[in-house]
Amino acid sequence: MMRILKAILIALAVIVILTNGLILFLKFYWFPRQEAKKTSEEIFLTDDEIQPTSKDITQKPGYIYCPILLYHHIAKVEPQQSYFVSPATFDQQLKWLSDNGYETIRQDDLYLAMNRKKKLPAKPVIISFDDGDHDQYENALPILKKYGFLAVFYLKLNNIEKSGGMSWKEIKELRDAGMEIGSHTVNHDALTSLSTDQIKYELLESKKVLEDNLGIKIFHFAYPGGNYNAEIEKAVADAGYSTAASTRRNAYQQIGGDLYLLPRIHIDDEIPTFENWVLGNNASY
Repeated sequence: MMRILKAILIALAVIVILTNGLILFLKFYWFPRQEAKKTSEEIFLTDDEIQPTSKDITQKPGYIYCPILLYHHIAKVEPQQSYFVSPATFDQQLKWLSDNGYETIRQDDLYLAMNRKKKLPAKPVIISFDDGDHDQYENALPILKKYGFLAVFYLKLNNIEKSGGMSWKEIKELRDAGMEIGSHTVNHDALTSLSTDQIKYELLESKKVLEDNLGIKIFHFAYPGGNYNAEIEKAVADAGYSTAASTRRNAYQQIGGDLYLLPRIHIDDEIPTFENWVLGNNASY
């Protein structure tokens, strides 16, 4: 009996030794070799297998890559001043767009593309301005022309022919230079704070006066302060506008999406932030 028990203990000891030996073999020899082999296969790819490290920003199922850039003042920037981009920075930003193959399109083009009626260039961009301040004409227009770029100017009616605003003569120069003109209401009040009749007046009167003075149709609108709701969206459509621009930040436009809630990217006086937004690295829905 003692011999049998001793034999069993010896057999168990041998099993333990072999098991530990196998574990050490796998841990320090087999697995490292397999990992090295795997790493080697991942690193040494053929030319055909090598892929670019950056994603194709123009491809997103169901969406059109078309950043709409939103500017206000193009003028000297004072410390802690919002809504201002210096002419020098604006020039740098447009140079970056030009150097990176972007082509400006009109709001009309985006409208057709979102309805699957037009193909856009590979890297489309829309440059937009709100309010119709004189510095947009004085400082932005020459830089736009320098790079052969178009833009859409959303004008608030009570700023025209006023101190700091554009004149009708200047607005007609924008029109004749191929720039697009849109409405930004009469008084720039938050539409969500107005009555139904006041909303209609702001939408219809601004459209009519612009059309009468410029001899063109006004199809595009921008919400003052980005304020909107479902009732206002419907009122914009009922007033005869084809699109409305918001202040939600996103570089992508949804195909077949809400044409009265187009996202725009508010641009400040910085280059890295500008590039990051244009490349679609940030979004706000």
